[in-house]
Amino acid sequence: MDNINRLSIIHLDLDAFFASVEQRDNPAYRDKPLIVGGISGGGVSNLNRGVVCTASYEARKYGIRAGMPIWEARQKCPRGIFVPTQMNKYLKESRKFFQVCSTYTPLIEPLSVDELFLDVSGCESLFGSSEIIGRKIKERVYQELGLKVSVGIAENKFLAKIATNLGKPDGFYIIPSKDIQKILYPLPISALWGIGKKTEELLNKSGIYRVEQLARMPDSILENLLGKNAKKIKLLAQGIDENPVTPPSTAKSIGKETTFSTNITEKEILVKELLKLSQQVGYVARRKSYKGRTITLKIRFQNFTTFNRSKTLENPTNLDDIIFKTVVELLGKVRCKKGGVRLLGIKLSNLASGNERKQLKLLREEEDKKGDKLEQLTQSLDKIREKFGTKAVTRASLLSNPKR
Repeated sequence: MDNINRLSIIHLDLDAFFASVEQRDNPAYRDKPLIVGGISGGGVSNLNRGVVCTASYEARKYGIRAGMPIWEARQKCPRGIFVPTQMNKYLKESRKFFQVCSTYTPLIEPLSVDELFLDVSGCESLFGSSEIIGRKIKERVYQELGLKVSVGIAENKFLAKIATNLGKPDGFYIIPSKDIQKILYPLPISALWGIGKKTEELLNKSGIYRVEQLARMPDSILENLLGKNAKKIKLLAQGIDENPVTPPSTAKSIGKETTFSTNITEKEILVKELLKLSQQVGYVARRKSYKGRTITLKIRFQNFTTFNRSKTLENPTNLDDIIFKTVVELLGKVRCKKGGVRLLGIKLSNLASGNERKQLKLLREEEDKKGDKLEQLTQSLDKIREKFGTKAVTRASLLSNPKR
């Protein structure tokens, strides 16, 4: 038990989350190959498009995996049950899952809606060892949510996630410190963070297939193969990961505002200023990996009367165009006062971090291709600004400087 007490990192992953929720709620789906995906909204045609978001373990036996086109999944499993996503339902269960985990420690790092790390160091006097805490959470999740969760426990985040993967599904796996090499070394190199398909192929060509081979490889040779990532990957191969469990930022909102030296009466100038502010807010949000659902316009008139008008979107965003379109719409609902506008501001709130959105990306890929192209374009413009300065790329409408 002394050894277990030193293992303070717990990784938890709800098994086949979306599919498990559907199987829990509909007995006809249980023990059947169930595929959740397609474009939500109902209708047979919708379920023939899009991608797989989650497949039950019964469906995975047919080679079906997340990200696979729905038409391909139907070919692999013609008798499978295909259902549309119900994201509101899954997010509700996700919040319950996180609430259970937060009972035992404030040190929680979400990876997605169904996966997280816990650091329970210092909590043993209240709840017992990491093993006891892990088993309590596993039991509560099943009793309170009706869902199965796999648990991995180790001395660092990387090993804890390895433990979870080794125990899946419905697993509970511990990697004691004394057994790290015994458990880790026989694994394929693809088990290491940072080893993608191309890197795996590169290493395989050099005769490296197992973690042990990589862990014992001379630094100079490994650097020639992997470049600047060689040191980090070799440390992982040796079971070393010094990254702490990091709770998400407590940022509540991202905002920008400007006070005019001369009050503005022309709507055209106000719209141009809103475009500039939208770009600034969107850029900061993207740099901090946030998206927000609520957009607020702040407007202050000459007599210091101030109005705030907000709109909450169906999907979170950090795109300049969507922010701009929304605040212009809000501006149209404000009755301008004599004397002109003294201050304009934009705020993006109701934020979600990047980790929380990873699993939601698949749902949007087919549902909003236009939005995806806009996001890709915006990211490309950000790269140009980061390299050459924020003024390297701007809208033509902002090139002229209005008199204030």
